Amino acid sequence: MTAASRFLVIILVVLGVLAIAAGIIYYAEPAKSLPAFFPGHAAHLNGRHTTRGLVGIIAGAVLLIIAVITARPAGVLPAITDEAARAATGHGRHRVPPGAGLKRLAS
Repeated sequence: MTAASRFLVIILVVLGVLAIAAGIIYYAEPAKSLPAFFPGHAAHLNGRHTTRGLVGIIAGAVLLIIAVITARPAGVLPAITDEAARAATGHGRHRVPPGAGLKRLAS
């Protein structure tokens, strides 16, 4: 892993954790109890910002998934070859020529 990709992974993990933490705060705290620097803080509201909380949690999870995908070594998931795909699906005996099932459009 290069220094640039390592830096990207660190940034993605930090942003993911912060987004999840903000999502949990939005989901758990009433609007009047939110910190003053949070968007949506309103002293007169008793309700919760559940939509913002769920969006924060989902966005944080997506950022963490992207960080994991970025951090994995290049050879972890080998490419599937045509032979392996045919063997896995059982279609190795009956090979269909390319384009055999397609209708040609008349011009």
